[in-house]
Amino acid sequence: MLLTNPNALWGLLAIAIPILLHLFNLQRYRKVYFTNVRFLRQLQLEAKKQRRLRHWLALLSRVLAIAMLVMAFARPYLPPIHGYKAGSEEVVSIYIDNSFSMEAQGDAGRLLDEARQKAIGVVKGHPRAARFGLVTNDFDGRHHHLFTADEMLSLIEEVELSPSVRAISDVLQRQYDIVRTGNKEHASVYLLSDFQRNMAIADPAKTDTSLRHFFLPLTAGALQNLSIDTCWFAVPVQQPGQVAQLHVRITNHSTQQYEKIPVKLLINGIQRTLATADLDANSHHDLLMTFTIRETGLHNGVIEISDYPITFDDQLFFSFNVLPVIRVLSICDRQPSPYLRTLYGSDSLFQYQEVNLRQINYSTFSGQQLIILSGLSSISSGLANELSKFVNAGGHLVVIPTREAERASYNIFMESLQSVSFSTSDTSRTRLDQLDLLHPVYGDVFERDASGRYIMPPETDLPWVRYYWSLQMPSRRDVEVVVRLQNGQPFLVTNSVGEGTVWAMAAPLEKDATNFPVHALFVPTFYKMALLSAPRQALYHIIGRDESVLIGNITPDTEQVFHLRSSDEQFEFIPGHRVLNFRTWIYALNRIHIAGNYHLLAGQRILSALAFNYDRRESEQDYLSADQLSELAVKAGITNFAVIRNSDRPIDQVISEMNIGRQLWKYFIIAALFFLMLEGLALRFLS
Repeated sequence: MLLTNPNALWGLLAIAIPILLHLFNLQRYRKVYFTNVRFLRQLQLEAKKQRRLRHWLALLSRVLAIAMLVMAFARPYLPPIHGYKAGSEEVVSIYIDNSFSMEAQGDAGRLLDEARQKAIGVVKGHPRAARFGLVTNDFDGRHHHLFTADEMLSLIEEVELSPSVRAISDVLQRQYDIVRTGNKEHASVYLLSDFQRNMAIADPAKTDTSLRHFFLPLTAGALQNLSIDTCWFAVPVQQPGQVAQLHVRITNHSTQQYEKIPVKLLINGIQRTLATADLDANSHHDLLMTFTIRETGLHNGVIEISDYPITFDDQLFFSFNVLPVIRVLSICDRQPSPYLRTLYGSDSLFQYQEVNLRQINYSTFSGQQLIILSGLSSISSGLANELSKFVNAGGHLVVIPTREAERASYNIFMESLQSVSFSTSDTSRTRLDQLDLLHPVYGDVFERDASGRYIMPPETDLPWVRYYWSLQMPSRRDVEVVVRLQNGQPFLVTNSVGEGTVWAMAAPLEKDATNFPVHALFVPTFYKMALLSAPRQALYHIIGRDESVLIGNITPDTEQVFHLRSSDEQFEFIPGHRVLNFRTWIYALNRIHIAGNYHLLAGQRILSALAFNYDRRESEQDYLSADQLSELAVKAGITNFAVIRNSDRPIDQVISEMNIGRQLWKYFIIAALFFLMLEGLALRFLS
C-alpha cells in the first residue's frame, strides 16, 4: 500500500487529544464505611468495573476513528500492476471499431453504442490533465493529434458506422503515430472492438513494447446473417443477343438452415430474374442466374437478398460492358491470310481489318483489341516498339511466323516481351496431340464427363503439321503451353505482358505446312482468342480497399476532367487520374463511402461504369475470445497489455484502478464511521 499524501500522517498526533482527556477526567474515589452496607458495597464495585470498561472502549474507538480519518486524508492506494505512476501526465489513444459488424446487438444494445459509452468511461477514468487521441476505421486526418478530455468526449459522440475495415496491425501503427506526438513515457493505447478472427494482431517487429495496451472486447449476441459474397460470369466476354450465365455466391454465417431464400437480379434498374437458394448451416451456395443481354453498352447490375439485422452485405453491385464489335487487325507483308478473313470478316461480332506492313498507321493500334502478325518476313524496330506499347497497355497480340521468317528480328522482339524464341525449323511430319482443356481458349469447346471435367473424344482426328519452328521456352514460369505436338514440342503458347497477352504459334498458316487452318479446331481456337482480347475490367471494387482503379486507355478530353457520379446522381466528385503507357488509373477513391453503381464521365459523356461494394470481411461472425486475444497479443510481442473483460463495475472505475491504483480512502472513512458508532454504543449500553 502506498500513500498519495503522506504528509497527512502528521495528523496522527491528534490521537493524543482523547488520551489526555481520558487521563484528566479520571475520578478519585473516597472510602466511606457504613455498617450493614455490604450489599451496597458490592454493587459499587461492579459499577466501577463497567465504567472503566466503557472508558477504555470509548478511548480505543476515538483513537482508531482519528487514525482512520488521518489515513483517509493521506489517500492510500494499491499500486497498479502496469507500473503507472500516479500524478504523471499521460497520453491516451482510443480506437473505436466503427465497422459494419458493430451494428450487431449485444447485451447493452448496439455494439457501437456500447463502444462509445466505454470510450467515454476510459476518458473519465484518467486524470483531467491527460491528453487523448481518437482512431476509427476512417483514419480521419482531423483525428491525427491530441485533444483535451472535453474535446475527446465530443468526438466520441460523433463516431458513426463506416464501410472501412482495418486490421489491428494498421490500427496500432496509427495509434503509435499519435502517441509519439505527446509524452510517450506514460502512454497507453485502448482498442474497443468485437475483434473478429480475421483481424490480425501486429507484427512483432512493429510492436511498440514501451506502451501499455488495453483490449476491450465487445460481445455480440447470437446472429443469423446471410451475405452475398461475390459474383462472376461463366465466360469473360458478354455478347448481345446471347444468354449470360452469372454465378452468385451466398454464404450462411449462422447455425440455422435456410430454404428457398429469394435472390433477385436487377440489370439497369429492371428485375431480370428471380431465383431461390437453399443454405445449410455455416456453408455457402453458388447460385447460377441467367438472363439475356439485349443490347450493347454499359450495364449496371445489383443482386439482392433480404436479411436482418445485418444488412450491409445484402446487396452486391456490379457493372459490365458489352462491346458492339471486337476490333481485329491483321498485319502482313504479302498476301493476307484467307483463313483469318473467312473467320473474322463474316462475323458481325468482329470488325476485321487487313493492312500491309508498308501502309500501317501506328496511331490506330490503341483502338484495336487483337493484332495478328500473319507471316511477316521480319519485324522492324519501329513496329516492335509500337507493338510492345500496345501489349503492355492491355492489347492482345498473335505472332504467326512464315517459312522465310528472319529469326533474329523475331527473337529480338519476342525476348523484349519475355516470351518464347524461334529456334530451328523442322520438316518432320507430326500431329497436334495435347490440348490444355482447362485453358479459357478451350473452355466450353469440349464436353464434360460425369465428374465435370472437359474431355476430348479419343477418336478426334487432330491436325497434322509438316513444317514448324521449334519454340524455346524462356526462364519465366508463367508461359503456358496451350497445344503441344506429338513429339512434345510446343505448338501454341501464351504469356502475359503488362496488362496484355502474347500468343505465339509454331507453324505458319499455310496449307502445305499444316492443315490446322482448315481443321475444325481452328475456328474455336482463333474465335476464343479474339473473344478473350475484349477489354475486361473488374465487375466491382471494394470500398476502402481499392484506392485506385485501372480503367484501360480511356482519357478525358484536353480541357476536361473525370467525374465519378453515383447512378442515382446523389453523389459526385472529381477523382485524380494518371496515364502510363496507354493505361489510365483513377485514384483518390477513399471519398466513396456508399456502395452502389457509379458512372465515370468526361463532361456529360459517360465513359465507363464502375461498381463499389462494402468489404465482406465484416460478414463473418467469428470473434476472438478474451483468452485467444491474449494468446495472439503474446505472439505479436506485446508484453505490457491487459484484456479488460465485461464487468458489473463502471468502466471508468476499472480504468482508474488500472492506471492510478486502487484507492482505499473510502474504506478508511467507513472504518472511521464504524469506530465512532462503536464509541456511541459503548457509552450507551455500558453506562
